[in-house]
Parts: sequence; C-alpha cells; structure tokens
Amino acid sequence: MTSAEGFWYVVQCISFGAGYMAKVPMKNALSDGGLVTMTSAESFWYVIQNILFGSGYFAKVPHKKALQDAGVCAMTSAESFWYVLSCISFGAGYFLKLPTARALCDADVYTMTSTGNFWYILHCLPFGAAYMQKVPVKKALSELA
Repeated sequence: MTSAEGFWYVVQCISFGAGYMAKVPMKNALSDGGLVTMTSAESFWYVIQNILFGSGYFAKVPHKKALQDAGVCAMTSAESFWYVLSCISFGAGYFLKLPTARALCDADVYTMTSTGNFWYILHCLPFGAAYMQKVPVKKALSELA
C-alpha cells in the first residue's frame, strides 16, 4: 500500500470501521482462493455481514470475479450467477469489480483493459469514489503472506 492508501484506510476505519468492514469480503474472496487465512475477527464479521441479507456474500462476488479474471482463483456457479444478475442492473456488478481489478493491476497481478480503466477513472471523479473503494482491497492484498 502507498502511504496515501494507508492514510485513507485509517480514515475509513475511524468512521465506525467502514474500511475494515469493506476489507472483510475481499479477505473472504482471497481465503476462498487459498491465498490467505482470515482471522477469527474477520470470520466473525463476515458472518455478521451475511446475517444482514447476505451483504458480505454479495460484496464478495465482484471481488471473486476480479480474482478470476486475473487467474488467481475460480468462481463457484452460484457466484457466477449472482455476478451476472448484478450486471443486469445497469452493470452494477462490473462497476463494483473495477476497484478490485485496479488494485490487482497496481500489484502487477492483472492488466486492466482500456475500457476498464476508462470506467474506473470515471468513477474516481465524484470525490474519488472508486479510489476509496480500492483502498480496503489494497489493505487485504497487503496482508497476503
């Protein structure tokens, strides 16, 4: 992580742990791929997120798609179904995947397409929204062994 990303992660965590809670689904996606082991606290919060109408699971799906695109792990058929369903509503799944894809690109694991870069930059325009979504992903990636 860059020092700016580290700073923004801390700022996100100050506001009721939002940065940490956004990191948990990414850590679960990495854990599904056998790349990292979740801590007991992360596992606990992932379960709590899923009790709330599956929000942790649905947040994990775009991360898993980006990891699959990078050749890091494979999606289950259920994850693929939910990803396609999320893309039907104005491409929401695709747009949620972009910050993860950008983080993987920053880590030299993935090469984004020019279309992906265009949409990522476009989503950074409103107050750095896509960048702020990328920060917890980079935090999760920085915890890889």
